Amino acid sequence: MTRDVRDLLAAASGLYRDDPRASALLHDCANRLEQPLRVAFTGAPSSGKSTLAAALGEWPTRALRDLVLLDDPGPADEVPDATVRLVRHLEPDELAAAHPPGGSPFARQSAVNSVLVLSRADEVGAGRIDALLTAKQLARRAWREDPLCTGFLGVIAVAGQLAYGGRSLRDDEFDLLAAFAAVPREELERHVLSVDSFTDPAFPGPIPVETRRSLVVRFGMFGVRLALTLIRTGCDDRVKLSAELVRRSGLGELRDTLAGCFVARAEALKARTAVIRLEALLAAQPRPGGDRLVSRVERFAAAAHDFRELRLIADIRGGRTALSGDPAEEAVRLLGAQGTAPADRLGLEPDADPGEIYDAGLDALRRWRHEAERPDRPHAERTAAHVVVRSAEGLLALFT
Repeated sequence: MTRDVRDLLAAASGLYRDDPRASALLHDCANRLEQPLRVAFTGAPSSGKSTLAAALGEWPTRALRDLVLLDDPGPADEVPDATVRLVRHLEPDELAAAHPPGGSPFARQSAVNSVLVLSRADEVGAGRIDALLTAKQLARRAWREDPLCTGFLGVIAVAGQLAYGGRSLRDDEFDLLAAFAAVPREELERHVLSVDSFTDPAFPGPIPVETRRSLVVRFGMFGVRLALTLIRTGCDDRVKLSAELVRRSGLGELRDTLAGCFVARAEALKARTAVIRLEALLAAQPRPGGDRLVSRVERFAAAAHDFRELRLIADIRGGRTALSGDPAEEAVRLLGAQGTAPADRLGLEPDADPGEIYDAGLDALRRWRHEAERPDRPHAERTAAHVVVRSAEGLLALFT
């Protein structure tokens, strides 16, 4: 795909060789193909963009090391290749506003570069101790049932403040929380109902108000209550508590989604950005002979299978196809949801030999061709099976 886009950009450079501004844009598009994927965090003010980007950015994980995270870039800033859109509530007006502008036909057809995040999951249900569980259930339901969530590669509930606080939990903070957890529950309970009660001068013990307030700033009142519960139930050192706070925050699910949907598809997403920018140039500054280039762009868009794979993965996981159970699991794997390497697509060990991979690929191809041609299946299901067949064919083509 990258080579095809480079050919398109080279042809366009010839067309606009006398226009320094257009030439610079095309040169930038070509350079960007070799650079890390740019992922923008966008959302309304106070939705937690910076906190969440920092929590992910400071996570030393191989899965995200090839990403550049952009904190709410403006129109004049860098063009992102993918987007994490934050909303505070899953309300219709917020969901409608989270959808990007339509753009060109190719942009709409390949609009598989966004993940939606319910970013203040700890505030759901007035911050009860089960807030995160409830938020995750709401997010899954919205992804499956709300038409306004169609098109997103995932709808994920994340408590960004809790994630960042857990990631950066210090020894002195753990010691403070452990001291609070040692106070009898019935004595402490009324003092952790709200920020005001937690920072009230009547709070038991010698810990200064400012110190208590700093804990609320770092973890939120929900995070303080959760940390106390976790310490009482076995998280008896900083490392254990840090890991459990991060796990419960939803940050891991977001990381895995970004790795599977963005990192694994980085080349396709960067190619998409270049083609959309080229399309915009051709439309804004038409040139004689430009129609042939437009036709080439259209042929490229029609043949771009990566975007069909991403959309079908989202539809299957979002419950928008008739596929379910084991067939659905196999389909998303063959489509590359767990990695785009042949062994990953086939569920084999990374060191599987070529013969084993080929035989498994051929078996999958035969099985899904049968599904694609079954007259007793709904049209939508057969159409989905055809996409899986195309993925299996592409996998086998690597061995010819």
